Amino acid sequence: MNIKSWAFAALAASVVLGATGCGTNSTPQPTRTPIPSAASPGRPADASQATIAPPPASVPVDQKEPATSPQNADQGPNGSGHGLCFDVNSELAHNAIQRLGTPPVGSNAQWEIVGSGTEPISSGCSGVLSYLTVEWQGIHPATHILFFANGTWLGTGTAKPYSYTQVQERTRSTLAVQYRWAKPEDALCCPTGGPSIVTYVLNGTTVEARGQFPPDN
Repeated sequence: MNIKSWAFAALAASVVLGATGCGTNSTPQPTRTPIPSAASPGRPADASQATIAPPPASVPVDQKEPATSPQNADQGPNGSGHGLCFDVNSELAHNAIQRLGTPPVGSNAQWEIVGSGTEPISSGCSGVLSYLTVEWQGIHPATHILFFANGTWLGTGTAKPYSYTQVQERTRSTLAVQYRWAKPEDALCCPTGGPSIVTYVLNGTTVEARGQFPPDN
């Protein structure tokens, strides 16, 4: 083999090796899970479709609550305290209430805590649907129900607060809420609309709703 033939063979071999050794190993990029839509008031909501109202869209993504660290019987998730999976005095609870904004009844109105879940850390907090009920004080108060799971605020049960709202039965992963509403001819003291029970169910990282919401008048 002469020098020119040998050089040409070497060059061809280097091209083949370069073509087979420089491929890139494409790594799949993570995808974002879309924010669930709010349950629509005023009509039956099927649990396979209706989800609770998510946190306000104005909240920046980087202000989401911190991820929960691995928990055991002695350590609860973010927002736990005083031996409970969810502590109403926690920063998680405080921040969620602040994000509701001012109650729609005047600049001086404030949300007040009137109830919450009481699941103990000792029983485990994984899969627990924690809740917090708040309302404003006045002649005709209305209630918001906030939901939490695994140290994260999931949103409110309805897009707006409703009067005559009462928490009924609950399990570790469900909450049944009774709604009533006043008809046009009713006095505020005595609503005749309903009652209707809406059951909220924790499904992974979302909450599904089943039942009849008050009319959106």
